[in-house]
Amino acid sequence: MGARGIFIAGDEDNALIKKIENVKSMWGGTYFEIDYCENPQRLVIEWKKRGGIVIHLTMYGQRINQVMDIISTIQKPILIVVGSQKVEGWYYYNSDFNISISSQPHSEIAALAIFLDRIYKGEELDIYFQDSKLRIIPQERGKKVVKNE
Repeated sequence: MGARGIFIAGDEDNALIKKIENVKSMWGGTYFEIDYCENPQRLVIEWKKRGGIVIHLTMYGQRINQVMDIISTIQKPILIVVGSQKVEGWYYYNSDFNISISSQPHSEIAALAIFLDRIYKGEELDIYFQDSKLRIIPQERGKKVVKNE
């Protein structure tokens, strides 16, 4: 969906990282970085010190439609914070933006996908990775997957 990488916090899960690496291997995207983050609060602080912007996706923030015009003009690296379960209040106060995708319960992955789609204005749907081993050919019915040479 256009993301350049992921920081995984919480319990270190090498099996998860390996699964993501396997997806990269088959579908491409060598630029996509995967890192385990032992201290996510320190990551946020360092990101901001280096001039980046931190956006926290939450049900309780400003409505996405109200801030997208501002967000789309940002020319700095963006770190998107998506929590699972209960997010510490610290993130609400230390993020540059708290953005609500919906005021209704939703999955964190859905929130991230909607946000990325808004940022890229749908263009991420046409991303093709030259290093992919497989490619899906869109069609009205059925499945067509080809191997890249």
